Amino acid sequence: MPPAAVGAAPTSRPARGRLLVCAAALAAAAGCNALAPPAALPTAFTSFAADNVPGLAEHRFGAGLSGDGFTVRASVPEIPGARPLTERLTRIVEREAADFRSAYDEAERLEVDWELTAAGRGVVGVRLIRTEVDHRGRHDAYSTYYYDAGTGHTAYSTELLAGDAALRELDRLVAAALERTGADPSGIHPGYRLYDSIGFNRGGDLVVEFDAGRAAPVGEGRVAAVVAAADARPLLSELGERVRGASGLEPHAFSVEAPDQDAAPQSPDIPGSSPGGGDHECGAETTCVALTFDDGPSEQTARVLEVLAEHDATATFFLSGNEIRNRPALVGRAWAAGHGIGSHGETHESFTKLTPAEIDAELDTVDALIRRETGTAVGILRPPFGRTGAKVAEVAAEHGQAQIVWDTDSEDWTGIGAAEIAANVTDYTPPNGLVLMHDGERATVEALPRILEHFEERGWTTVTVSDLLGDIEPGGLYYTADPVANAECIRLEGCPL
Repeated sequence: MPPAAVGAAPTSRPARGRLLVCAAALAAAAGCNALAPPAALPTAFTSFAADNVPGLAEHRFGAGLSGDGFTVRASVPEIPGARPLTERLTRIVEREAADFRSAYDEAERLEVDWELTAAGRGVVGVRLIRTEVDHRGRHDAYSTYYYDAGTGHTAYSTELLAGDAALRELDRLVAAALERTGADPSGIHPGYRLYDSIGFNRGGDLVVEFDAGRAAPVGEGRVAAVVAAADARPLLSELGERVRGASGLEPHAFSVEAPDQDAAPQSPDIPGSSPGGGDHECGAETTCVALTFDDGPSEQTARVLEVLAEHDATATFFLSGNEIRNRPALVGRAWAAGHGIGSHGETHESFTKLTPAEIDAELDTVDALIRRETGTAVGILRPPFGRTGAKVAEVAAEHGQAQIVWDTDSEDWTGIGAAEIAANVTDYTPPNGLVLMHDGERATVEALPRILEHFEERGWTTVTVSDLLGDIEPGGLYYTADPVANAECIRLEGCPL
């Protein structure tokens, strides 16, 4: 759909079939001026001509999201009887615009267009095509959503799958498919933010497409993997089977009835929407330890993740804004592996030296960067240098984040060697302790295996901060899992050895 003019108020108008709503195979039947790649290509999603949906229009918006050199021009479909779909897609685009603008100071423009990928059997598929422009140039991204006309629920792409196990198996099949085509699967992981555009081709094969830069250099654009129908069908949910059937229908007139008002609201478990970490009861019966890594993601983070996986251990990573921009794929990879993800601020400036507005801006940026990679909100914060105070606590609470410090310092930041780092952790960490480390230090990576082996020998379980602390209060300050010791650490502004 041609985007709305900058500064225009939200409008609705009849949709015009063209590149994004008409595949070549349907052009003759639908009367479209189609320029899209032929639908026969195995990586092409099926497309459903807008002309086949009586009364279909589009909602155009963006003026209220623009300003200070940043423009948004967006459109989503308006299908008679499917108002919840339009409302949901509008909210999604609004969040994408806000996060892009917060994550990148140099964000210039966001354009969002759409096409229909399925229409029939009570479902509608809508593929959103986002074009982001900033100092790095142009970046294209894709996400596809499925509307259940019976319930009014707009589903994420991973809801086409039968659960987390199905997503993990799909991830394995997709990685193999990418390798066969010469693409790079190293940045692929089973998270719903990464697998946010799943559809079917005309043959009924499952197609997963990735944003530019995910599985190949940005300049190569869209990368897609195809999983044969025989391999894909055992992974599908009931919704997935319906969408697959609707994707293979011949062109036909299609209409949607408004959802049943008596239908129970749906809050489904979305495959890939929560990390696959453990569910530990740390305390008297199970002794735990939480390893935390600051200042990443770094060049060594991938190796840290490998070592943790080798020991079936989880940890927590407190990430800095600039480093996330340098290595965004590692954020989603760590999160999908079950590790905790927290904010460490944008610039690593001490928050005690900043105004509340400056602290808020630091957190806004990192929140947006992490949400763009994981799709989830950030619930924990480590103030740089562990320095905090009343104003930091207040802003953290406004962001819904607890402040996490530590009771054991590995002192890896001082430049000491691996043996001394390991000794600092193994000799001084108390039961259910919280350890400060930095994954950017090579000596820390070298020390990590012996640290994990030590805790294994003691029978301690290595967990995330959330597993260790349990219920935590936004704005609250936590040095340790022991409430009495934590109160003393707060009083002393640090934990004595």
